[in-house]
This record gives sequence, structure tokens and C-alpha cells, in this order.
Amino acid sequence: MSVHKTSLLRTVVVVVLIWASGSAAYTVQPGDTLSEIANHLGTSVSNVAALNELANSNVIYPGQTLQTPGDTSSATREASHLVLAGETLSGIAASHGVSEEMLIATNGIVDGRVIAGTSLSLEPMLAHFRPATGRTHLVGDGETIGSIASDHDMTVGQIVALNHIHDGVALRPGEVLVLARGWQCPVPRGTFSNDFGWVKASGRVHNGIDIYAPAGSDILAPVTGHLHQARGPAGGLQFSLRGVDGVTYFGSHMATFGASGDVAAGDIIGTVGTSGNAAGTSAHLHFEVHPGHGDRAANPYGALKATCR
Repeated sequence: MSVHKTSLLRTVVVVVLIWASGSAAYTVQPGDTLSEIANHLGTSVSNVAALNELANSNVIYPGQTLQTPGDTSSATREASHLVLAGETLSGIAASHGVSEEMLIATNGIVDGRVIAGTSLSLEPMLAHFRPATGRTHLVGDGETIGSIASDHDMTVGQIVALNHIHDGVALRPGEVLVLARGWQCPVPRGTFSNDFGWVKASGRVHNGIDIYAPAGSDILAPVTGHLHQARGPAGGLQFSLRGVDGVTYFGSHMATFGASGDVAAGDIIGTVGTSGNAAGTSAHLHFEVHPGHGDRAANPYGALKATCR
């Protein structure tokens, strides 16, 4: 079976996870291999093969339902782990019978450390968050906007708009032009820490990153997509952005709304505030990312750290 490593991530995966009853099942998709499935479920090929009584671990077929190590009727697998002082990533992984790689990918761990007081998800996330990257062009001798546009199947107007080029300004050799905008920092003036997974006094887990900035600071669309505005008692003024990258982005506690509907990466979609249950706190944007088609949030800290200079 010819398999690309990204097939498991990009395929619309049918996963049934019923952790409350201690059961979990995975439906094999075209292009899957048992080793990839086991890796993303944080277990071994031999464990999955034994659990499903597979005579040949190299033979699985699309539509086949595989039971995972979490599928037991006698015991309930924990869905999360509250990190205690002194615990390590390797120790947590070993105590729950999962791999460090799964914990890192699922919880967005960027430096190999775990922080006491945070909740780590033990449920593998099959669609991980990978920020979209941009595309640039290094201007060579004699090149013009027209020739570059033609070479990259673009219009002159698109390149002019993306790079804010003024009339009569000539290109310089060695200049870098933006041809496509990648993932944008949602609050360029903001500051933040890795508070994803913090367990609050109410017992609720913080499934996003709070980005603090002066009230009224611009909030930008991180990617191109379709944006919906909403109001709620907890989140106040909120947005939901379904990006062209397949990721859904949520933001709340805004002071004002900006652009909505079809938006481009970098468009102003609102301003930072304290609406909803953030009243009385420092102005901030509660920012979440939900990759794939699931409801589970992924940790955007790594993307924010790399993008928000």
C-alpha cells in the first residue's frame, strides 16, 4: 500500500471516542497504515494488532473498524492529566501508557517542558495545527512587477496591494516581495504566555491563549477565510473564522467588531476589549484554534511565538 505521511492527517477521519464508557474505535481510511494509526494513537503496532487479533499487521483495509487500547469495558481511560509540581513529560507519558510524541503534538508543547497546574489531554488529536506559510520572491536584476506577476500567475494589482507599492516606485534588486500572506499574528501589539490548559478555580480548562494588549488595539484575521460575528454573555463580542487552511479560529472579549464575511489574512476584524465575562480584567483577546473537523482545541502558542515578533 503506497502511503504518504500526511494522508492520515488530511483524510476526513471517522473516529468514535466514548471515553466516558472507556471505549474507543477507529475506522480505517484509504492510505492508512497500522504503524501510522498506532503512532497517532500513542501506542504500538503490536498493541493494536493484538487487540484486534490481526494475523498480519501489514494488512488493513478502508472501512475496517479497529479497537484501540482505550476500548475496554472493565476500565475507563483518563482523558486528561493534571500536571503536578516536579512531574516530567516522560514520566507522565509512561504512567498513562502513551508516547511523549503524542503528548507533544496533541498539547502543543514547544520546549519539552510541562507546567504544574495545567491539564494535558491524553486523547490523541489526529489533525494537528500547522500554521499556513507565506510565499515571497527575491527581485532579480531587470525584473518588473509585470514580469514577476506573469511568472507567478498573478496580477500586477495583487502584488501592488500585497506589498503596498506606491505609483512610480521602481523595484530594487534584492528586494523581497510578498506573493502570498501566511499565518498572521492576530494581535501584533500583544503579549502572551503559554496559558493553554490552565485549570481555573471553577475547574474549567483554558482552551486558548489570552493575548493582552491596550484596549482598542487592532485584531487581525490570522488567515484568509469566512468570518462570523456573534455576541454572548461569557465571550462578549466574538468571532468565528473558518480559514482556507481548514482550521477554525475563535476570538472573544472584543471591544468592537471589524470586517466580517469573506476576509483576507491581515484584515482588521475587531479591537481588543473586555466584553462578556472579562469585564474588570485587563484588555485581551481569548484566542483558540480548532483544526480539522473536530471540536477539540489545539495549542496555538508555538504559532504565536513564531509569528508575533
